[in-house]
Amino acid sequence: MAIVAGALALALAACGGTGGSKATMVKACTDAGEDKAMCSCIADGLEKSLDAKTFNTVAKAMAQGEEKGGEVLDNLPADEQSKIMGAMMSTGMQCAFGGA
Repeated sequence: MAIVAGALALALAACGGTGGSKATMVKACTDAGEDKAMCSCIADGLEKSLDAKTFNTVAKAMAQGEEKGGEVLDNLPADEQSKIMGAMMSTGMQCAFGGA
């Protein structure tokens, strides 16, 4: 569980481009030193779990780095934050233990 949480924290803290796409999310994750297969799995899983608007918000936040990206997510309504965190934990577990 700590490995998954660490991977997700690294992914959210990563720097990358400024777009809100799956490619941006994977790049931000791999730039943080994570394995490309894990990053792709997380991006695929989040894309399936979240609506398009929320997925793009998460991808953009990841691309902005830890401080600015965290601010973006912190400013979302509590229900949106909860939905994102639930999707991230579920996806992270699936990816860490056998793929999405």
